[in-house]
Amino acid sequence: MKVTADVAVVGGGVIGLALARELSSRGVDVVVIERGRTGDEASSAAAGLLSAQSDADVPSSFFEFALESRNLYPDWAGAIERETGIGVGWRRTGVLRCGPPELLDRFRWQLDAGLPVDRLGAAEIHRRSAGRMTPSVSEALFFPDDSLVNSRLLVRALHHCLEIRAVRVLEGVAVTRFVIDDETCRGVETTEGTFSTASVVDAAGAWASLDPTLPFAVPVEPVRGQIVELADARPFPTVLGSEDVYLVPRADGRVLVGATVERTGFRKEVTAAGVAQLLTAAIALAPSLETARVSDAWAGLRPGTPDGLPIIGESPTRALYLAAGHFRNGVLLAPITALRVADLLTGVAVRDLAPFAPERFAAERVRTR
Repeated sequence: MKVTADVAVVGGGVIGLALARELSSRGVDVVVIERGRTGDEASSAAAGLLSAQSDADVPSSFFEFALESRNLYPDWAGAIERETGIGVGWRRTGVLRCGPPELLDRFRWQLDAGLPVDRLGAAEIHRRSAGRMTPSVSEALFFPDDSLVNSRLLVRALHHCLEIRAVRVLEGVAVTRFVIDDETCRGVETTEGTFSTASVVDAAGAWASLDPTLPFAVPVEPVRGQIVELADARPFPTVLGSEDVYLVPRADGRVLVGATVERTGFRKEVTAAGVAQLLTAAIALAPSLETARVSDAWAGLRPGTPDGLPIIGESPTRALYLAAGHFRNGVLLAPITALRVADLLTGVAVRDLAPFAPERFAAERVRTR
């Protein structure tokens, strides 16, 4: 098989699907190549928490990037829903986060910067959590603009967007090598043949380092995250979080308890230790969950990087771009990543990607040879 396209997107997770949708809206002929089924890996396993503020205890370029992406979600999710008729479950629930005083003090910079965040005492914590948070918590922060999306519905809707637009999506086709000639990427070799394209984007998630022959490093590794789903008679009005766990309410009344962070290679198992860790932390934070029914549990492999930041931009090899290493923030960063990478591919100047540039790891391949 030899397919010609303007752009090949390697990876059919939320990042790859969002990028393909954005490129198609700009008239770019794009093909998505997915080793399994679209959205079946980390994207569908994610809790869908869009926690740009409640995870940012220090100001950074990454925070600004994440905040912009979170703020894109209402319009972005609405456009996808209108295009496909599939609701993606976006809700501005807010996040109620507790912790020791020294942890909460680290968020003071957000208050000083005038960002929406409220410092709550015991009575307000009880009200906002509908009495679900443990009464031992006397102080917490509420981030009203952090929100949620149903990640499984989102990837389904994004795939349907591509079907509507007649974008080619090839499932069950693994990319084995990037075709490099004269220091320029000319396409990809796959288990089904060679694909000739003008540009290639590596958005393969935990599998982004698929080609060890590249002349530069793509230091992405799988980081397992386990989640437990609970069925509970009393719905949560907002996300509850501590240093050990987050509790994410679904629209149907179920609660997602997440998530572990485990470097175990490509082992995507749910373990007794992982489930026990999550349930212990969940019940400590919201004691009434003790009687909830365990309705499901799953694991996903997040794409981690050495510095915890994504790798976004053109690589040292011309025409080969990276949209990888989003770790726990792939769903959150999908809208902004799609916009910025599409800008790069269509010749629009982009300035806010410097902290995420692939070049920051360029010397790593040399050191490890």
